[in-house]
Amino acid sequence: MIIIVVTKNCNFYFTKHIIMYKNLFFIIFSFIILACKPDLRLLGADVRQTITQFGKENPENQVVFHTSQGDFMVKLYNETPLHRANFIRLVKGKFYDERYFYRNVYETAIQGGAEWSKLDYDLPTEVDTTKFRHKKGALSMAQYDVADNPKLNTSSSEFFIVTNPQEAKNFDGIYTVIGEVTTGMEVVERIKNARSFDEKPVLPVKFSIEIVKK
Repeated sequence: MIIIVVTKNCNFYFTKHIIMYKNLFFIIFSFIILACKPDLRLLGADVRQTITQFGKENPENQVVFHTSQGDFMVKLYNETPLHRANFIRLVKGKFYDERYFYRNVYETAIQGGAEWSKLDYDLPTEVDTTKFRHKKGALSMAQYDVADNPKLNTSSSEFFIVTNPQEAKNFDGIYTVIGEVTTGMEVVERIKNARSFDEKPVLPVKFSIEIVKK
């Protein structure tokens, strides 16, 4: 019996440290990738004005996620114009190339973006619960902790995709829903069901995003 207990504890210890080293690798890899990408910081520019102008010149609202588990399509809502424009701006700037879904939110969603590569701006929320709620397949933007984000603005880059609307219904009125998965929800489900430890996938799923040309 003692041997069994020790073996289990050793396996747990080994698994825990394998995940720790994998996460360290992804942190270092993220910084390397960031250094090779265009600089998408706004550097003190007026966020609303800059993103609004970009949106007028770039009306696209459909993207495809290419992942190691398959592809899925997302439609961005024109009714959240700042967030649509900002998302398209990051896609065109290749910010989302070679990123990872780095968190499986328990029974709720998958989260992706650039966990360790925060941009220098955030966005005012565009919450409208009369039109958009956190249904299955909803694409919504994350927020940073209240201590760092007293205005409860939206992250400019971190997002999550809902897999369980019952668990996500409390998100309505807090997080800005900016789009929805239109095809390939089964891919999102596969990503969500991957083995995780403490909400961290053992093998994070890599993705890139591409604009769908009409």
